[in-house]
Amino acid sequence: MFEVVAEDLLGRIGKLKTKSGKKIETPAFLPVINPVTQDISARWMDENLKARIVITNAYILYKRLREEALKIGVHRLIDFDGVVMTDSGGYQVLEYGEVEASPEEIALFEEDIKTDIAVPLDVPTGLGSRRFAEESVEKTLKNLEATLKVLSERVVKSALWVGTIQGGVHIDLLKQCAEKIKEMGFDLYALGSPTPLMEGYRFNKLFEMITAARMVIEYGKPLHLFGAGHPMIFPFIVALGVDMFDSASYYLYAKDDRYITEFGTLRLEKMNYLPCVCPVCSKISIDELKELPRKERVNLVAKHNLYVCFKEIAEIKQAIRDGRLIELLEIKARSHPDLYQGFREIMMNDGLLKIMEQHTPLYSRRGLNIFDKISLRRPEIRRAKNRLLENIFKERLGKKAILIPYTLKVSPQKIERILSGRNLSEYDLLLYGSPYGLIPIQIRYVYPFSQTDFPNDLIIEDEVVDSIIQQISSAGYREIIVVEAKNPYLREIINRLVEKLSGRDIEIKVTSLK
Repeated sequence: MFEVVAEDLLGRIGKLKTKSGKKIETPAFLPVINPVTQDISARWMDENLKARIVITNAYILYKRLREEALKIGVHRLIDFDGVVMTDSGGYQVLEYGEVEASPEEIALFEEDIKTDIAVPLDVPTGLGSRRFAEESVEKTLKNLEATLKVLSERVVKSALWVGTIQGGVHIDLLKQCAEKIKEMGFDLYALGSPTPLMEGYRFNKLFEMITAARMVIEYGKPLHLFGAGHPMIFPFIVALGVDMFDSASYYLYAKDDRYITEFGTLRLEKMNYLPCVCPVCSKISIDELKELPRKERVNLVAKHNLYVCFKEIAEIKQAIRDGRLIELLEIKARSHPDLYQGFREIMMNDGLLKIMEQHTPLYSRRGLNIFDKISLRRPEIRRAKNRLLENIFKERLGKKAILIPYTLKVSPQKIERILSGRNLSEYDLLLYGSPYGLIPIQIRYVYPFSQTDFPNDLIIEDEVVDSIIQQISSAGYREIIVVEAKNPYLREIINRLVEKLSGRDIEIKVTSLK
């Protein structure tokens, strides 16, 4: 049903196959389709955006188009040949307190209209109190049990079924809910109640919720996020393990004259240009757009917003394939201070980074770009430094080392001059001046050491200098010869090493190549 074909961090490219045989590639953005109005049709999305999956509301169909939906099915009703996911009315429960249908009725209706991916009737937590969160989890679990019971009476089921996790910002409740839903054996999982957090720019709490859910549920099954909102958060939720996410923001923003960009939203009345070359923006000027009748203007802005959302998905997938998803996060994190805070909290979570490291490829078809102290915590860097400690710098007592500038090409003859008749076999030749600390010269071209680009001043960060000290201590070197360099940052490393190693039982000599 679901196959992972590439991964980076907790993000992955996967192939999801429905019971009807239709396939989609994840990560996938699901535009919300209003089944009654269809302001931007699913057919248009398919033809212009290559949309292979959309989501619509089963409860609205149940209340307003029941007979027609039962007669022709949801695909013909919204005129879409791809995968259709149906929400069950949970949003209506959040907005109005209840719906006029039971979990069993909604479940059977979703099966009867031949939806591909179905969501049971749940009770969203939102940003309610602890007591309300407990009630929403309890009611959701009861609804899911009722749904599975009525479905068990069907010999053949047409849909993949989604277990929706509630609990909101109450992480312990969210985990308990996820644990119980995991035991029920759903085909997919979903995380509810994120919209209020995104509207309040509480990205750090949203990321915490996603992480908690992903850590509980099975890695081999997809995770959906309801109401994902703005495309600037797409790479972050994918990196945390979300495979599918829906949103109606493309149209809701357009109705409010808000124009989506990859780094935020702009209000039309404050815009002087259209900073986009999509098929909408390349055919009209900002002044012409502003002067259009409201309905036509909203339609065009909504289409532009969709182009931005789908472009973001393509960029994320390419980053996963290239093993550079975290670099995309570093760029996107600067979109908003609250988003950057959420990103920093991800990068300071050692437990999460350790799990991400397990799913980050050992090799990449492109090199690494690292920028600052936060970059030094990315999984590839941590893994490489740990392997150096575990496999190279471990109990080499009695050995001696020569530290050579990373950028310097050193011939055997020059090494002989440095040693002045001493036995070369007694010394480890190590390169200094990279974010990895010390690198044995024999493996300087092994990935990722020579495939890493970084600013010069990064090598004098305390983390890098401390790594060198840790490597020296772990190896047990007692004699170190340091070849100095003209580069001021490399000279600074030498000064710090001499200072930090003073007082230890280590002989350190600084020399130069002539």
